[in-house]
Amino acid sequence: MFPFASKITIFLVWLPLFYFQSEDYKTLQGKAQGSTYRIVYETKNGVDFSKSVDSLFNLVDQSMSLWVNTSLISKINANQSYGLVDEHFMKVFQTSEAISRKTKGFFDVSVGPLVKAWGFGKNKNRLVPNMETLDSLKKLVNYKNIKIKEGKVEKKYPEIQLDFNAIAQGYTVDLISEFLVQNEVENFLVEVGGEVRAKGKNNKRETWKVGIENPNNENNLQAIVSLDNKSLATSGSYRKFFIKDGQKYSHAIDPHLGKPVAHNVLSMTVLANTCAEADGFATAFLVMGLEKAKYFAKKQKIDFLAIYEQNSQISTFATAGMKSVILENK
Repeated sequence: MFPFASKITIFLVWLPLFYFQSEDYKTLQGKAQGSTYRIVYETKNGVDFSKSVDSLFNLVDQSMSLWVNTSLISKINANQSYGLVDEHFMKVFQTSEAISRKTKGFFDVSVGPLVKAWGFGKNKNRLVPNMETLDSLKKLVNYKNIKIKEGKVEKKYPEIQLDFNAIAQGYTVDLISEFLVQNEVENFLVEVGGEVRAKGKNNKRETWKVGIENPNNENNLQAIVSLDNKSLATSGSYRKFFIKDGQKYSHAIDPHLGKPVAHNVLSMTVLANTCAEADGFATAFLVMGLEKAKYFAKKQKIDFLAIYEQNSQISTFATAGMKSVILENK
């Protein structure tokens, strides 16, 4: 099962070379949500949270996974009976709505029909839709056409499809992190599919460090970031794409145009208090491109690192706040 495999790919790298297993720190790792996860936390009594973590993954999947036919979101998309939305669905919907409003729709959880039309959903038939198809689907893509009233999702058109893939992993990181905090864990790093949230220190009593991948070489890092009580998420366009008649089509779809983006930005990494926010804004900024992202980031006071290609060379741009946590930027 690959519940979030169609989300815009992220490229944050946990740096194991900085950390060594000790009696006081425990590591949980495995596969979940179409990717991998790694959780490192301090425990003075040897508590194993693996079963609780598995339960949290299952909660998110049953609520928001498009790959689970019985999930809440699948039922809503199919216009089936489902009772009331759960608290996790509600929180992600509200966060998504806020990000959509702040970015003027560059982040939009109703973009699903366009994602499928370009072959980046479950059905991976890569193709270029004709304008008539795109025009018919674009009317279904507008976050303003979806509301939740009294625990029920109201869609302006029944064909509207919700897709939380660009924010659900970030929310999962937050959910697990908050679980650890509630259990009085003061030092931890939670990473799911590359989305990261960290608090406190590692077992060497140093601030956690996270690497951001070089888009041109997955074995090299573009930057190393020091992370304490913050979250990082990266959206990239350089792995999931297809080429048709000599034209490259990224899976980062612009909801306004109904088409893949065509700029030179390779990835956007956002620093935020919550991983859900970082995840959503990283997606929006990738769709916008660098200049629009600078404008929105300044207006909303959001810090980010952009990696882009210029004259066949890798270049970067970082806000002041982002620069303050970057230990190394190649």
